[in-house]
Order: sequence, then C-alpha cells, then structure tokens
Amino acid sequence: MTPRTILFPTDFSGRCDRARDRAIQLASEWRAHLVLLHVQRDPDPADMLDGLQAAESRLHARLRAEVADPDIPVETRLATGAVSQAVLEASTACGADLIVTGISRHDDIGDFLIGTTVERMIRHAHAPVLIVKEKTQHHYRRVLVATDFSGCSAQALRTAMAAFPAAEITLVHAYHVPLEALRGREGPAAALQARIAYDLDAFLDRTDLPADARDRLDINVDYGEVCEVVCNHVKLSETDLAVIGTHGRSALTVAVLGSTARALLSRLDCDVLLVRQQPQADAAV
Repeated sequence: MTPRTILFPTDFSGRCDRARDRAIQLASEWRAHLVLLHVQRDPDPADMLDGLQAAESRLHARLRAEVADPDIPVETRLATGAVSQAVLEASTACGADLIVTGISRHDDIGDFLIGTTVERMIRHAHAPVLIVKEKTQHHYRRVLVATDFSGCSAQALRTAMAAFPAAEITLVHAYHVPLEALRGREGPAAALQARIAYDLDAFLDRTDLPADARDRLDINVDYGEVCEVVCNHVKLSETDLAVIGTHGRSALTVAVLGSTARALLSRLDCDVLLVRQQPQADAAV
C-alpha cells in the first residue's frame, strides 16, 4: 500500500529544500496528504511582542507557502521543544506513513553525516524515514533494496515494492567466499552458491510478494563487503533510491540503526529510505 500521509519537518532553511521538493513530488504521485511541521525550540522574542496568535498565523501561512501545487492536500502544524521528539509526536498524531527529511553536512572525506535529530527519528519512528540527498528531477525510477535475508530486509522489500510499483527494483545481496574456496576448491564454492540460491528462494517465499511483483524484481548477488557491493551497484546503475531495513527487536525496544545501515547511509550519494522492522514481523520472517 502506498503511503497516504507524509510528514515533512522544516526549519525553513536551504538545507530543507531538497527534502521539501521530494515530499511534494511523492505527495503528488501518491495523491497523499502532506503534513508540514515547524518546530521552535523557544518562542521568538519578536513574536512575544506581536502576540503569539499572530505569530502562529504567520508561521502557518509560511508553511502553506512551501507547497505551490493546489491539488495537494496540505496540513500545517507547529510545535516547540526538542525537534526529534516533536517530529515523533506529530508523526503519531497525524498517522504518518512516511517521514521525509534531509542531510546536508559532510565530513572531510565527503561522507554524509547523520545529525542527532535525524538519528533519533530513525531509531524511534514507526514510520519509514526517507533521507533526501539528491535534487528532485523526476520520480524514483531505479530502486535498490539491500538484503541479508533477514526479517528487516523483507520488510524493506515489501515497502519498496508497494510504494514504487512503476520503478525498476533490484534486490542486492553481498556474500563472502570461504577461505577454502579461495584456494581453488570447487566443491565448497559450488556448495556456497547452492546455499545462497536456496536461502534466496526461501527469503522470497517468506516475504510473500504478489506474483507480478516478484516477476519484475531484478536480483543481483555479488561477492564482497555489503557497503562496497551496494555502493558500486548504485553508481553503475544510477540508482535513485536505496531501501534499507533497520531492526525493531520487540515492542519494548527501539529500532536499531546497525553499523551496516549507518555506513550505507553515510556513504551512498542517492536518497535512502530506512524501514523499521515491525515487532510482529520478527516471528513471520
């Protein structure tokens, strides 16, 4: 099922522009309800002089002005306090199916950095979180889903197939060759390939995709470290979006942004959709 409600938090700065444009594009494509949220840590002293009601009216109007398309249903919300907590509360209150945000900072070697606010959203949000890095020039045409055959990657695949039915979707799995296979022993290498094929078929069966969705899925199994395999595929195929699962251990614990997901999020140049595994999926896959 495609998302029906999209939440976009903004501080009106330039670093939010790419995320805003993508949120608008997706809302138009999915005919979804778009909720724009602005969070103030503390009231502006100038607002206190003009009156809070007048100041809030101006902020609501400023939020509404972010969306020029009159066909997109828009809701505006204001909050104060810690940004991550306000976003999570707004996500729950409006029933968001997707949170759209961005990353604009880089380190000395060009990798993206995850801000504290974004990481808290990823860890605690029940809705998928879309990290927008690229300018929005068209809809997502090429989507990659990374899999280790786990329940969280199954949830990521189901989400991608449902949200982007017109996109080319590639399922990517990275594997390591045992030492004895590297020494030229054909038996272990053949056994490994057979095991991967078996695990892949079992994973797809458990994921329970519709027949037509499974038929249009492209599968890429390659040797190497996960980050290297995924990053190389993104560059060679001009992937628009990478979809990655994060672990939700149980109803009593928060999602885990593992080292692989963190590395991919920082190194990939394309947009990244992080999908949390729901607790009920633990037993299903």
